Amino acid sequence: MAKNKMQIKYKTQKRVRNKDKKEETTEDTIKSFGYTLLGVFIFMGVCYLIVLGMKSLGVFDAGYTAPVKENTEFDYEFIPIGTVFNRSDKNYYVLFDNYENDFTSDVYINSLVEDETIPVYKVDMSKKENSKYKSDTANNKAKNVNELKINDITLIKITNGKISSYIIGRESIEEYLNK
Repeated sequence: MAKNKMQIKYKTQKRVRNKDKKEETTEDTIKSFGYTLLGVFIFMGVCYLIVLGMKSLGVFDAGYTAPVKENTEFDYEFIPIGTVFNRSDKNYYVLFDNYENDFTSDVYINSLVEDETIPVYKVDMSKKENSKYKSDTANNKAKNVNELKINDITLIKITNGKISSYIIGRESIEEYLNK
């Protein structure tokens, strides 16, 4: 048939490896051991110098104490003024007063507020972050915190996220709470 057109592939001869292999002499073995030993000594010397440098920098000196994490404390008595309108309760009071020390806040009003059945939140107007909400005029139609203006001790009743009562002054608040 077509034997002439058939291509036959012949296996190539495997290459011979290590035909120029040299025999190791004891001199070569001693040189190799010497180079290895020299490398180990250089490595140990560099490590020793690094430790010596770290010691001179004071890394290993006693006296370093890790910082102690303190427990975060939450103030459940006072709320930030930014959360006045977004409390989870449906009805609640917010009392704005200067609680810098016990002499400036009105103790009687605080005791009246604590006797209420509706939750009462307090905002300390003496804090620096609340000072931008202090004003000479009051805004009893505020819809959000940015429109809020407080000029004296103030009690606000909030229903469904909106102001339903806005009482200014000690006498007015006492009268309102004693009803």
